[in-house]
Amino acid sequence: MLAASDVRAQDPVVRRDSTADSATVAAARRDSVARAETERLRLARLRALADTIKSPIARAEVPVPLAVGGAPAWDRNQLFASGALTLGELLDRLPGVTTYRAGWISAPEMVAILGRFGRVRIFLDGVELDALSSRLNGQHDFSLIDLWQLDDATVEMGAEEVRVHLRSWRIVNTTPVTRIDITTGDLQTNVYRGFYGRRFPGGQVVQLGGNHYSVNDRRTAEAGDQTSLWARLGVARGRWTVDGTVLRSGRQFTVRTENPNPSDSIPTMDGIATVAIGRVAWGDPGNGPWFQALASSQSFSIRNPSTTVIDSVEGPDGGGPLGSPENPDTIEVSNDTTRSRPQFVLTGGISRGFLRLSGAGRIRRWRGETSISPSARAQFESGPLMLSVLGERSPLDSVQRLEASGSLRLGGRAMISGSVSRFSPIEGVDMPGSLGLRAEAGLRAGRMWLTGGAVYRDTTFLPAAIALDTIFRGAPQGPVTGFFATARGKFYRDVGVDLSGMKYASQGTYRPQYETRARLYVDSDMRAKFPSGNLSILLAVTHDYRTQAFFPTATGFLESSQYRTWGAELEIRLLTATIMFQYRNFLGAEYAQVPGYTMPSVTSVYGIRWSFIN
Repeated sequence: MLAASDVRAQDPVVRRDSTADSATVAAARRDSVARAETERLRLARLRALADTIKSPIARAEVPVPLAVGGAPAWDRNQLFASGALTLGELLDRLPGVTTYRAGWISAPEMVAILGRFGRVRIFLDGVELDALSSRLNGQHDFSLIDLWQLDDATVEMGAEEVRVHLRSWRIVNTTPVTRIDITTGDLQTNVYRGFYGRRFPGGQVVQLGGNHYSVNDRRTAEAGDQTSLWARLGVARGRWTVDGTVLRSGRQFTVRTENPNPSDSIPTMDGIATVAIGRVAWGDPGNGPWFQALASSQSFSIRNPSTTVIDSVEGPDGGGPLGSPENPDTIEVSNDTTRSRPQFVLTGGISRGFLRLSGAGRIRRWRGETSISPSARAQFESGPLMLSVLGERSPLDSVQRLEASGSLRLGGRAMISGSVSRFSPIEGVDMPGSLGLRAEAGLRAGRMWLTGGAVYRDTTFLPAAIALDTIFRGAPQGPVTGFFATARGKFYRDVGVDLSGMKYASQGTYRPQYETRARLYVDSDMRAKFPSGNLSILLAVTHDYRTQAFFPTATGFLESSQYRTWGAELEIRLLTATIMFQYRNFLGAEYAQVPGYTMPSVTSVYGIRWSFIN
């Protein structure tokens, strides 16, 4: 124990000023926060200087939509979230459009408009894509059309034809952008995809992309794979753009090896398709005067020339080509070949006030001959009224097109639209003309559009579906009238529907009598709980129904299946990564869109898309 004197001898206790200490600590903290905020702002300014926005690369013209509720259109994110694995699947949800596929995603796919093949025209960055495969007689195989490198897709619904406008991926940021997609699933389906893009301080652009998929359906022995490479180099400054793009796709497809059905005659294919486009452009098609000069080269080469297939040659009686009105049943064969076709396009226009004018001239060189296809479009908009006229002369397919469209908005809750088209032969060509009509009316209820309409197609000749099976024939058909209805939009918070139904007077050639598609979905970015927008969810259930269609052969008709299928989709996006899952035909319906070719049963596809800002 210490003595009292010892206690008194110790140093006195010094009491600390806790108030002063707290003020000092608080001041230090404030100074630290201020320094951190200053540093954050400095880094933000550096990033802003490092990542600048450059003038966008020029884009092709897309017509102003006159359809009720707007034209069917998808931006880059919507294309990947649509659930469509092919262009045909994207178009199949539109009234009057019917897609036929002979198997899974590597199998041939064709699209009919009111039962007529060859009435879908595809434009990529302003260049019309020509069907160059020697096996398809001028028709597109929609399984060969790449979607992965696109920035947006817009469908222009005409009275008797559909025009699909595709525009390739563009970037404006100088910070490099990278993305990786990996998908796998049933039927040994595997998809690998990668993107890289960057703008430089001088406005230069470098964009690269690659896509590979492979499938193997052991049930039907369908096997296929496709590897596609895409690149863009160029520069954009102010209103000027000079750029070039190349898309090269190698495709292999093997048909089932054992099938008792004698109609199974799709030949094995090993081919390469190339589309190269060079462009000089000034201005923007949506704002003021503009023009574009494009030079392109398209080619399609089949590397297994020992296979003999149907080609467009005259029959022994001197009639027309296979599938034509003069010679619908004649079969001739020739070896596969390499076909190429240059296309030069000079196009431009002006947008002033209520008037929008544009014109184009397409020059093609084909089989030693040069053809010039001029076209002109005029669009007028004044208040609720919109009018459009399109005229075109195409020596390549020997027709002249004239189409007039109009729409009228009745307040903000109603709208009517319609179009009429006339296809007539060029002088000296012995073929019938054709008339088409389309009318539609719609009411807006909240965020939904409810529409109904009718379509009419004149007497015409239907080309053979030779991409699906070489035994199918062309056939003449009388006038066709159909009625359709749609309901699209969100009706309760983030819950919406996408419904469409089509009814014709009767079952017909390459055309079902009834065709419906219903999609119930929840699409939410959950902003109420996550204001940053870093989380979004898409959940959808889809139902498809179709009745039989006739497929003419030399001995009669074959019928496709009447069927209904159910599917489900789920997409979850967290920051820049998106996880997707598709569950198709989960009730296991057995059906054939094309007679003799059973479609896949229960099929799941799942994967991830992940973007990086380097």
